[in-house]
Amino acid sequence: MRAVRLMIVVALAAFAAAQPRPRDSVTFVVSARSTIRGISAAELRRIFLGETSRWSNRHRIVVCLRPTDSPEGRIMLDRLVRMSDIDYSQRWIGAVFRGAAGSALAVFPPRDALLKAVANNPDAIGFVLTGEPLPATVRAITVVR
Repeated sequence: MRAVRLMIVVALAAFAAAQPRPRDSVTFVVSARSTIRGISAAELRRIFLGETSRWSNRHRIVVCLRPTDSPEGRIMLDRLVRMSDIDYSQRWIGAVFRGAAGSALAVFPPRDALLKAVANNPDAIGFVLTGEPLPATVRAITVVR
């Protein structure tokens, strides 16, 4: 009986080790036509909080999000803006009504829809899970601490 238990434990451990681990970081992307190459972590946070609404060329920033209940949405909330999804939504609504943010957030449930929206707008920025392949129409930007 002990041998059977040991074999089950070993089999379960091997199965668990073989399962893909969830990725725990995001890659920020812009259109391949964008002039943005890198950004500071602080500026990125200000963009996603609606505190910065224009690029250095004075074009309005279009913020594209994955849903806050997606893995990458949770990472953005927990690590970048450090807010709950309710607090984040309320902050954006307030920023739009005060005129600080140019528009409401654009949320794209399908990952491919977000990538297409970012690719089609050189002033857009979005994020996807790190490690997923990116189409040639978008590129990752460097985030400097």
